[in-house]
Amino acid sequence: MNTERIRELFFELVQIPSLSRSEGKMAAKCKSLLEALGCEVHVDEAGDKLKGETGNLIARFPGDPTRPTVLLTSHMDTVVPGEGITPHLDENGVAWSDGSTVLGADDKAGITAILLALETLATEGAPHCPVEVVFTVAEEQGLQGSRCVDYAKLTSRIGLCLDSGGQPGTLVIAGPTQVKWSATFHGRAAHAGVAPERGVSAIKMAATAVSRMPHGRLSPNTTVNVGSFVGEGPTNVVRETVSLIGEARGIDEAELWPVIQKMEAVFNETAAEFGGTAEFEAQKMYSGFSFEPSDPVRQTVERVMAGLQVEPLPVKSGGGSDANIFTQNGIATLNIGIGYEDIHSTSEHIALADIAKASQIAARFCQQYNHQAN
Repeated sequence: MNTERIRELFFELVQIPSLSRSEGKMAAKCKSLLEALGCEVHVDEAGDKLKGETGNLIARFPGDPTRPTVLLTSHMDTVVPGEGITPHLDENGVAWSDGSTVLGADDKAGITAILLALETLATEGAPHCPVEVVFTVAEEQGLQGSRCVDYAKLTSRIGLCLDSGGQPGTLVIAGPTQVKWSATFHGRAAHAGVAPERGVSAIKMAATAVSRMPHGRLSPNTTVNVGSFVGEGPTNVVRETVSLIGEARGIDEAELWPVIQKMEAVFNETAAEFGGTAEFEAQKMYSGFSFEPSDPVRQTVERVMAGLQVEPLPVKSGGGSDANIFTQNGIATLNIGIGYEDIHSTSEHIALADIAKASQIAARFCQQYNHQAN
């Protein structure tokens, strides 16, 4: 694959500002590139729903109509600081920013790889599956764009998400369910200097509950975190109310939900012990997934990698991606490594050779996948 073509396309894309919900210019450029490749492209209503500049881009690239349609997806938005990106290539073929911004390889490297894969399919002329391409918005704000996709309008039932760290060959074969939770502790206010004994400190109550709750890495599959502990007020008042916000993640939901229940029990028991009360709410944000060695998408990707002399590296991830959302909506989507490193930092970088390899994997996947779903 032509290294100069990769550099040209990738550098052009990363220099287009596309912070979350401000992806309009990026979407316009991608739409133009996709249409030039022969895709039928439309923009969905996610922009209106999320109050952003644009919706998700959904494109259809024609292929052999007797074969199943496959999905390729990446996200268009980047994190802060992501405006005014000035990329450069070092002597080892690794792309960096100038150190004042992120590079934007997360996930414009994925978009670059997908566009190059479509170029390969178009120029080689070998038989391949029809391809649905979805470039999402607002992924960095909690997978918001992929949540807004109208899945009834997609025909693919299997696909690849090009949005994982790790060298090409990395396969995210399992990802967690995420549950966000909140708790409010109610005590009793009193003057802290005149009659503190009349008060019930919600701060002490909540702090004790946090010290007793499941927290951190509980097992290889399950984690719990407290992200916010708020009990603001004047120094002369025993604090009456404290609010906690956190999350729990688990690859095995059968292991995760008992942890959530234990947290609620600890909060209620601790509050009662102090003479107060606690309120607890938990909401599942997205579902986890697991791909066994027998899954068609995993089998095809591993076969493709073997043909490209890339060693498959199956991993379990504690993070979420658009692959979670697509999979829970009926499109079994495997997230694959594209080589970016130190994302969400001004040290973010990626080797152009890794973008090339990820693109080859995506193109060969579209050519070789032929499992007919029931």
